[in-house]
Amino acid sequence: MGKQEETRKLIIESAFALIYQNGFQGVGVREIAQSANLTIGAFFYHFPTKNHVGYAIIDEFLSKGIMDRWIVPLEKYDNPIEGIIRTFKKTFEEWPDEFVSRGCPLNNLGQEMSSIDPEFQKKAKELLSTWIQNTKTFLDIARKKKILKPNTDTFKLAKFIVTFQEATFAMGKVMNDRSVYDSLYLSFRDHLRSHCH
Repeated sequence: MGKQEETRKLIIESAFALIYQNGFQGVGVREIAQSANLTIGAFFYHFPTKNHVGYAIIDEFLSKGIMDRWIVPLEKYDNPIEGIIRTFKKTFEEWPDEFVSRGCPLNNLGQEMSSIDPEFQKKAKELLSTWIQNTKTFLDIARKKKILKPNTDTFKLAKFIVTFQEATFAMGKVMNDRSVYDSLYLSFRDHLRSHCH
């Protein structure tokens, strides 16, 4: 990675950390530049506006994070349904206490900015759609292996899974209570297993 790519990555990561803590509208270009130990000129060399950093956070940072957290771990399971259940449990068991009240960064950005800038809504929707499609791929494998019942609509189930994952973050955020994760995990597990033989 060259120096320009490193600087761009540093801006995205610095902006993400500040935005996740304070919200998109609660953070300015000056703060992002200071956090990255850069001049404002260096910021604008890489991004024409703060919104463009937000787009890059979704396209490059959150996209990779979702794949690494929710999709890639499923590759090691012979039973994708148990993989999805265990990945859910592991994610919320390991979620840091200080992040409980912050929720899901993709959900936060999408909800805060969609009505202000349609590009945020478009990018959040695209990422959620990709997340659903990747989940569906593993559900299709489970159905082919006869783990899932043959009449299971894998697209609808994938939408449920991603929605439930996002809703769990949202409930934890609003309640500011990680014990919410445990009860929702049991419901999630039981619902998925009800689709199995």
